[in-house]
Amino acid sequence: MPIKAVFSDMDGTLLNPQHQISDYTAGVLRALKEKGIRFILATGRPHVDVFSTIRQCKLEPDFIITSDGARIHDGSFNVVREHNIKPEVVEKLARIRVISDEKNADGQSEKKFATHIFYDPHCVTDRREAEFWSAFHKDYKFVDIGEKLHDLKEEDFQKVPQAIFYGQHEDLEPVRAHLETNFSADLCWTYSLPYLLNCAPAGVSKGNAMREVAELLGIELGEVAGFGDGMNDESMLQIAGKAFITSNAQQRLKDAVKHGEIIESNANDGVAKKLEELFLTD
Repeated sequence: MPIKAVFSDMDGTLLNPQHQISDYTAGVLRALKEKGIRFILATGRPHVDVFSTIRQCKLEPDFIITSDGARIHDGSFNVVREHNIKPEVVEKLARIRVISDEKNADGQSEKKFATHIFYDPHCVTDRREAEFWSAFHKDYKFVDIGEKLHDLKEEDFQKVPQAIFYGQHEDLEPVRAHLETNFSADLCWTYSLPYLLNCAPAGVSKGNAMREVAELLGIELGEVAGFGDGMNDESMLQIAGKAFITSNAQQRLKDAVKHGEIIESNANDGVAKKLEELFLTD
């Protein structure tokens, strides 16, 4: 089947290591649009942050999948699909503080990871880690309320599409195990990167969002190409007609999507080069 639509992750895939789109990549995407190939962004980022990047880079995607599939917008930024984590579940996630028995110098149990709760317009966190928030657009708002996050109630968590735990992988693994034991009916989760544990409503994934968008476009999944680098891209790459993985991707993803073609890294405009080869070479 000929490819009629391209779905691409952003960080580690379409964006370079500086979290920007190169002039070359932007030019290829414009040429792709002129050829009538549909282009869809699919990211774990919140939509408000992504919209700022789209405007800055003058991109014109046909659809925008954000928060790992919890939100789908059309190219004019209108909401097409919306999924939220139940408020009572978010309250419990915000209260996950200690998963180990290790103590700090004062003999207190030490929380070794940051918790980020994403609302539509902003993110509330108990620890604003510079390495984490610096990857977002400068206009996106992080509100660090420290320990107060753990005291918020169910009514404070309306319309939350996503929660992310940020920390060392070894500190996040007990959190993942806790989620598996206690939240399997309400959540799905995946590592977008080894230090980012993303949580979304049950049944929500980039793959399911790809199905929804393909249906809206009236095309088959076999007519879709997918590009990614993280484990939150796996569900999308497994069902795409053609799957492409950047060379800088997590090894776990390369092992999981065995039919995926390895392309050049995001630092070398791997996605744009492959798109040029597929659609723009006579």
